[in-house]
Amino acid sequence: MRYPTADTVNRRIAENKRLSQKARLAALAAIRTLSMSMLVRLLRNSETPSRLKTLAARLFEKEIVRREVDRVLKSQVNNDQA
Repeated sequence: MRYPTADTVNRRIAENKRLSQKARLAALAAIRTLSMSMLVRLLRNSETPSRLKTLAARLFEKEIVRREVDRVLKSQVNNDQA
C-alpha cells in the first residue's frame, strides 16, 4: 500500500470545508505542484472563504504565467533546433 504524498494531503485539507480557514490557507500555500482543476474548484465554490479564494486566484495566475513561459521557451528551443 502506498502512502499519499504531501501534496495530496494538502489538496485534501485545502478543499475540506470542515477545517479552519487558517489550516486550509496553510495547506494551499504548501502545495508544490498545483492542480489547475483544484484551484478552479476552489474559485467557483460559493462557500469558499474570501481569503482562500484570493490565495487560489494568485496561485492560479502564477501557474498560468508559468505555463505561458514554458510554452514560449519550448517553441524557441524547437525553432533553434529546426
